[in-house]
Parts: sequence; structure tokens; C-alpha cells
Amino acid sequence: MSSESVTPMPSAGANDRVTRHHAPLPARVVFLTHYIPLYQVRVLEEIARSVRDFHVLISTPIEPNRHFKPDWGTLDVTVQKTLTLRRRWKHPASAKSGDAIGGFVDPLYVHLPYDTSAQLSRLRPDVVMSLELGARSLGAIRYCKRNADCKSILCTYMSEHTEQNRGALRSKLRGYLVRNADAMTFNGPSCERYLHSVGADPKKLYRLSYAADDRTAYQGSVSRRESDVRSKLLYVGQLSDRKGVMPMLDQLAGYCQRNPTRLVELRLAGSGPNREQVDSFSAPDNLRVCSLGNLSAGELAGEMSSVGATIAPTLADEWLLVVNEALQAGLPVIGSVYAQATTTLVRDGVNGWQYDPCQVDPEKTQSLSNALDQYFELSDTAMADMRSRCRQSIAHCTPRWAAAGAIQAIADFVEQCGGGRDV
Repeated sequence: MSSESVTPMPSAGANDRVTRHHAPLPARVVFLTHYIPLYQVRVLEEIARSVRDFHVLISTPIEPNRHFKPDWGTLDVTVQKTLTLRRRWKHPASAKSGDAIGGFVDPLYVHLPYDTSAQLSRLRPDVVMSLELGARSLGAIRYCKRNADCKSILCTYMSEHTEQNRGALRSKLRGYLVRNADAMTFNGPSCERYLHSVGADPKKLYRLSYAADDRTAYQGSVSRRESDVRSKLLYVGQLSDRKGVMPMLDQLAGYCQRNPTRLVELRLAGSGPNREQVDSFSAPDNLRVCSLGNLSAGELAGEMSSVGATIAPTLADEWLLVVNEALQAGLPVIGSVYAQATTTLVRDGVNGWQYDPCQVDPEKTQSLSNALDQYFELSDTAMADMRSRCRQSIAHCTPRWAAAGAIQAIADFVEQCGGGRDV
């Protein structure tokens, strides 16, 4: 493949239709969500700029296991009255090399806002957008059923892998929500396939993707002095079982033992329940493990300018935004196939490598060892070309692009209503 060849994010299908709307759509829109991650602010601001009135209802300013200061930008945000339950996400293991590996238990916060009906009655929306397929969305659907002029959009962020073993009760609720929603959004191809599998009408599906925060994403040169950075790998995320941190360390240690003359430095940005295990990890002499703790967005951008590649070993992520951020920074991604961002954005040998973190046999094609061999064996010239392709491959994934499908769904509702109601 030539150095000019770039693999963009695949089209989301027939429903990935976008029409430019120059004047704000005559609609009042309310968006219901649990909390607002920093990267989502810019996407929601794009929707807000495209409609006459936009309000956000959140269950909590921030969840206990998140480490950032809330920043809602220009959004009009109200915190709902909410009951929050702590649950556990139990994900099943898979079988590789005769062993059952890859399972985990992860903390999960379930938010039950109990003033949704009152808030929506106060705001009188034309369109209600609701995140996820749970109690929040059930309240939104019930409100729209009582108010026929109000349309519902259920916003889903999931993948086929993350939705395994979700339970009979949750499946029953999802079936009800899917049947009764006026429209639904999906964050990527795997999510779209999952929605098809649970009976969603393809004509009602619109894309609402992720985009890196353009306020803080690294925008500098993608050129690197390879002798300074090639040996440095960056991990970004929680240090937890779900993120696959300890299996990654074990596999890296094995790789370094098999390649004693190759130096590898793993830099971990983040914290979590595996921090003590990471700090006490017994690594071979040619593997250096550096725990950086939680970094601000600016500090992370600086870190991305001084390493050679990003490694993303997650065992389950419905997206994984660090893939977008790394590609923007010119970093090839050595990414787990259990992150939808990896399977959607990363192409082997073009802008990174996909691998299976549950594959413990280093001789197998999908092993981390095989991906590392290809990464380290690239010439400096070939790597310079790859860094350029990394940024090119993500260039179209802007906040405006990410929001376009949701904006189109609202526009279609306005057209169906003959221009919308007075707001």
C-alpha cells in the first residue's frame, strides 16, 4: 500500500445521510444523559447551534470513578433529582489457547432520575434525546407517548461485544424501548449491527459518533525523531481489570524476555484499582514501566508528542476515544479488537495494528507480540509515512461530523411536522 493510501472510517450505511442546515432548526430539544464527559461537550454544542433551543438534563455532575473537573462549555445544563445505585458489570470470559480468559467485573453506576416527567413538562420539548436504554430512556418514551407532538431519539453507545450477558430483564426493557422510539442513534458499525439484531427499524437509525475534543487534542507536528520515541509506548485510561492492564504487562514482559536486546518503555497515564499491582510489577531489565497518574488534557497532549505509539489493551469498550486522540497526534494504535474504535478506525499496517489481548500465544497472528514485531521493524521512513496516515485517517472525525446524524434526525422530525411548532 502506498504512503498516500489512507483508510477512512467506514460509512455507517444508508442512514448516514447529512444535509447542511444554515439556519437553526425551529425545534426545542432536550438531551438526557448521566453526566457530560469533556469530549462530548463539543458534539453537544454543535447540536445546540443547529436548533433554536437546546437543554441538557444530567443525572450527576460527575461519577465517583471519573477524574476530571466538569466543564459544560456553553451548554444549558440542569442536574436532575436522581437515585444512583452501584452495581457490577460482569463480562464473560472467552476461550483462547484452551483457557477461559478475558472476563472481568467492573463497577457500574446506575442512575434513576425521578423528576424526568416534571422537567420535560417544564421545558415542553419538541424532541427528547435520551442516552442509553434504561430508566432514563423509559421516562423519555413515556413522556413522548403522553405528548404526541414530541418525538423521541434514543442515543445508544454500545458494541456487540459489550452487550454480552446483559440479562433477561434488561433485554425485555430494550425491546420495548426499541419498538417505541421514533429514532435511534448509533456510535459505530458494531452498535448499528446490534440494534438491527434487537429489532430496530433501519430507517429510524442515525449516526451519533465520538470525536476528539478539538480544544485539547494535540495539533502539533506528527514528525518524530524515531531514535527518541520508538521505544516508548503510551497507555491512557483507568488501571482496571476491564482495561486489560495486567494482561498487557504480562505480555509485554514476555515479549521483552524473548527480545532481550530490545528496550521498551511503557508509560501509563491514569489511575485505578490496579495501581498497586502496576507499581509492584516485576519487569525484565529491558522493560521500563512508568506510572504517570492522572494527567490533564493539556498534559496528555504533551505526552502524546513524546512517544512512539499508543497501546490500548481493553477487554471491553463500546468505543475508546483515546484511539481518536492518538491518531490525531500521529501515533499508530496497537489496539484491542474489543474496542469498537479499533475495529472501526485502525487498519493493520496503515495507521496501527489490531490485536486480541486474550490471545496469549505469541506465535499467533493476532497476538500483541506479533503487532509489536511489526511496529518495531518498520523503517524510520515507513513510520514517518504511517504517522501522516494516522492523522489523515481521523481528519474528518470532527465534532460537527459526529453530531451531523443527530441533527439530521431532528431536521427530519421538523419536516414531518410541517416546519415545527412555535418554540
